[in-house]
Amino acid sequence: MCVSGREPLLIENTKEHPFTCDLPITFEANIGSYVGVPVFYQDGELFGTLCAVDSKTSKFTQDNIAFLSKMSQFFSYVLELEQQANYDSLTNLHNRNYLYKMFDTDIGLSSSSKGTIMFMDLDGFKGVNDEHGHEFGDSVLEEVGNRIRQYLSNRDIGVRIGGDEFVLVFQDLVDKDVIERKAKSLLETMSDWTIYNETLNLTTSIGITMYSSTDVDIRSIIKKSDIAMYKAKKLGKNNYKFF
Repeated sequence: MCVSGREPLLIENTKEHPFTCDLPITFEANIGSYVGVPVFYQDGELFGTLCAVDSKTSKFTQDNIAFLSKMSQFFSYVLELEQQANYDSLTNLHNRNYLYKMFDTDIGLSSSSKGTIMFMDLDGFKGVNDEHGHEFGDSVLEEVGNRIRQYLSNRDIGVRIGGDEFVLVFQDLVDKDVIERKAKSLLETMSDWTIYNETLNLTTSIGITMYSSTDVDIRSIIKKSDIAMYKAKKLGKNNYKFF
């Protein structure tokens, strides 16, 4: 059971309330009464519901609801701290801190780790900022984040390292032909800015490094990918290069 509104939901008798009377769990778990308080992210998006149940009917008081409401606010605060620690506030991609943490723990400790990292830098972004202003530049970076997400599966990671630099982590991807197709598609995607009324001289350069369980030092991988990216820029930008 969940709460879809913003106010707490108190059901004094679940077997008579229209929302719960036909739910199998009401009878299977012997739920007589229910109270649910929604938990929201700071931007207003619903995260879930903090709830309590009793086998008897009408056992919850306003004090119970007030306590759950305070706990809901606490969870919202914790969610916000997690968001700030792991996500970039502008693009809503992951941030550098999360990337390092993932490789230092989950990915780095796995004996079967393998994959590909693409280090992506926007060509001409400074000119876009200078000509159109930082607010417009921020909207472009948001759009870059949206486009990056289109390339990610549930296991992949999109990261804004800072400024106009991004990292895409494709876990388990080691087929060079597939990697090249993804890189070429990214180049095409990041060079088409016809969604704006302005003419943007904006492309991207990509540095690519494959990693395995014997080489999962993320700082070293990022450095290699950065070197490869600058080689791509020297080729004339709007290009990719393997390390």
